[in-house]
Amino acid sequence: MPILPAEPDLHPPELWQEGDVTSGGSRHWWCLHTLPRQEKAAARYLRTQGIAYYLPQIVLEKRTPQGRKIRTVAPLFTSYLFLLGGDGDRVTALKSNRLVKVLEVADQARLTNDLRQVHQVLSSGLTVLPEPTMPVGARVRITSGPLLGIEGTVIRRGKRDQFVAVVNFLGRGATVDLEDWQAEQIDGRDEVTH
Repeated sequence: MPILPAEPDLHPPELWQEGDVTSGGSRHWWCLHTLPRQEKAAARYLRTQGIAYYLPQIVLEKRTPQGRKIRTVAPLFTSYLFLLGGDGDRVTALKSNRLVKVLEVADQARLTNDLRQVHQVLSSGLTVLPEPTMPVGARVRITSGPLLGIEGTVIRRGKRDQFVAVVNFLGRGATVDLEDWQAEQIDGRDEVTH
């Protein structure tokens, strides 16, 4: 099977060469939450519409069951890309039918700085690996397997992330190894307090 060329990670190509990309006040960042595995297709749609975007991507090396190495280009932030434009561009992006929702960004300067740094790291040529989507201490809900629906906290002991199901009243719990794909982050508002 032929290997598809990597999708451009940004549009226009000189996006990060500009000074302040949000200057003038008419353009600002929107965070696009895509349907599963639709990040590249959404970026392709934005490019055909002439809308500026940034889709950070990394190269992942995996092995097939037969032991052969394969390389894939995958989004750094699964199910997310960033649109730079006005409200009309946001509406156009929604017409792609590849989005779950569009998130407004309150701190434009901070996001611009963060994305510029991510771009610089990815452009360095060094090996970049994604960090877990749920940081240590995050409240999560298990989304698959025999623990489906259980809520708890992510902890790290040694080199493995673990999930803790806590009985808040007792301040004690049980741990199990956790993979990122098995859980979704939730906010802490539903926690029991005593």
